[in-house]
Amino acid sequence: MVKSAKRQTAPVSRAVDMDEDIELQNDEEEQGDENGMLEMLSMLQEFQKRKASKTSTRSVAFQTKKNALFTEVRKNVDTIVREGAVYIDQCKARLAELKAQEISQEKNLQDLSALWQNQEDTVRSLLKTYPTLIEDLSHRRAAQTNDASEMVEAHAQERQESRKRLIHLAKARADEILERQKLATDATAFIKHYKALLLV
Repeated sequence: MVKSAKRQTAPVSRAVDMDEDIELQNDEEEQGDENGMLEMLSMLQEFQKRKASKTSTRSVAFQTKKNALFTEVRKNVDTIVREGAVYIDQCKARLAELKAQEISQEKNLQDLSALWQNQEDTVRSLLKTYPTLIEDLSHRRAAQTNDASEMVEAHAQERQESRKRLIHLAKARADEILERQKLATDATAFIKHYKALLLV
């Protein structure tokens, strides 16, 4: 029995030794994992620091460019404002010159009214000087118009006959032209036919 107890304790002690080895191995692995984690954390922190420094460098460069652009824009705006003020002053001066050269419309109307009155007075004095001439002229013109109208009415029959003669002459002339055209066409056809006979 003592022998069997020794035998039983030996496997147990081996099992304990194996458990201890496994625990030691697990402890070493855990310690290795912890070291790996610490390394990864330190690398991550280093990466974050580099990224932050790059970002701050970019931010500083951006701020510098932004400030330079704002400064340039302010200069351009100041220049434009000065040029605009000068241009407005020039326009005001030009408007003042044009206003000084402007002639008032009332003066033009007064001059025009005086001119019309002068012309009207001239025409009236002319009509007073030759009143019989103007009256006689209108009477003569009316008489000539009436005579022409009477002549047209008196010779209505002659006009109708003359019209009929002209229509008859025009028709005869048109018939004659058609006949000549027909003869020319027949002559052309005859010549073609004659040439065809000669060629045969």
